[in-house]
Amino acid sequence: MTPPPGSSPAADRSPSDTDAAQRIAHLERELDLRTRELEAQRRFVSQVVDSLPVGLYVVDRDYRIHMWNRTRETGMQGIARVEAIGRTIFDVLSRQPADLLKREFDEVFATGVLQQFQMESDASGERRTFRISKIPMRLEGEHVTHVITVGEDITPVRAAFERSAQAEKLSALGQLAAGVMHEINNPLATIAACAETIALSLPEGAPGTAQPTAELLRIIDLEVQRSKRIVDSLLDFSRPRPSERALMHWRDVVDQTLFLVQHHGEIKARRIERELGDPAALPIHVDRDQLVQVVMALLWNATDATPRGATIRVRSLVSAEEPGVVGLEVSDTGHGMSAAVRARAFEPFFSTKATGKGTGLGLSICYGILRDHGGRIELDSVEGAGTTVRLLLPVAHAAAVTP
Repeated sequence: MTPPPGSSPAADRSPSDTDAAQRIAHLERELDLRTRELEAQRRFVSQVVDSLPVGLYVVDRDYRIHMWNRTRETGMQGIARVEAIGRTIFDVLSRQPADLLKREFDEVFATGVLQQFQMESDASGERRTFRISKIPMRLEGEHVTHVITVGEDITPVRAAFERSAQAEKLSALGQLAAGVMHEINNPLATIAACAETIALSLPEGAPGTAQPTAELLRIIDLEVQRSKRIVDSLLDFSRPRPSERALMHWRDVVDQTLFLVQHHGEIKARRIERELGDPAALPIHVDRDQLVQVVMALLWNATDATPRGATIRVRSLVSAEEPGVVGLEVSDTGHGMSAAVRARAFEPFFSTKATGKGTGLGLSICYGILRDHGGRIELDSVEGAGTTVRLLLPVAHAAAVTP
């Protein structure tokens, strides 16, 4: 039946039909609004996950990847998200042992307990430490449906912890030094007294071995006195005190050092080549005993790094970039250092020597002494090609040095 003229389909609708159409339109608007809200929420959650400074991915019970955040895409081992989503973790992380990965996930799926462990990686070219967390996830019910894996680079945290531990070791060393100083100084005083008595008993001007004996006794006395000052200086860890400084030059420091080590068999078995030009006579305001300690430590390091018959070069220099800086360079052609060793060379207690051969305090103490003198220490080393250590100090002026 055709509608009468002037009528429309809408006019023929009953009130119930109109209400139903309005409800449908309202529901459509609500559905569209909720859909947009859910999409916005999804984008927000995705952005949060992507903004985390940790690598994160999620796998299901078939070991297939459902989420792969942006941090996991970047870096040396980064894998694009489109290449990861939907694939098994064994296909994506193919460089890791599949059986080990499977055991890690299976344990979380079976126990529902969060698992944490640390792993180290050299993939970036340097050793990095990561804390891996495997977190159980339950979509519904009590069974674990997914496992969230979070990888966090804790290399800086670990380094800070190690520095803290080293600081505690240094503090303990200071307390130990305070406790044993008296016990060590007593036998040193006895040795010094015996050397003095023997020296006084030598006939003056006697021929033969008298002169070499007198020289050896002088070395004993100088080394005993230096040892006493070194022992005393260990108290600086717990009771700092200023060092005794005076105007001198690098040549005097080198001469004193070589005089003290000239009778050591390992030093005598190597050729010490001196290149002490005009820079070696420029004045520096230093504690000579401490500088002798530094140069002696570098000579021993060079000796340990080279075979008998090798040449160790001691050279003075001035900095072309810093005219007011004068330095001393100790070079060898020994086994050198790797990049990893160079990076830790000045850390306290770090040593590459065999147990009992070194404390790991040598270069660390040298660094501290140069820094306290307003200078610095530089290290150049190539594995298999030798090492050069540079000691740089400001040139002193008598008028500017307070007594």
